[in-house]
Amino acid sequence: MDILEDLYYGNLFPHEKCAKLDDETKELLGLLNRNGQKLIATLSDEQKETFEKYKDCSREISEICERQSFITGFKLGAKIVIESMT
Repeated sequence: MDILEDLYYGNLFPHEKCAKLDDETKELLGLLNRNGQKLIATLSDEQKETFEKYKDCSREISEICERQSFITGFKLGAKIVIESMT
């Protein structure tokens, strides 16, 4: 089966593949988690709820940006292929 058939039949899930994390990214994720836990420990229940809503909105914005970056990159790749064939 070729890539177009895989795409048509829903066999491709590029959004599920996570990039390999390099040492710098792992370190930043650890720092983010540690600081988040310290912050949460200082918050009241109402503040925790507000912070969770903030994180949900931030996550949603990131997903929108990632999706748009994927689409933009895909379109650029397609344009490069088309131009190289003309």
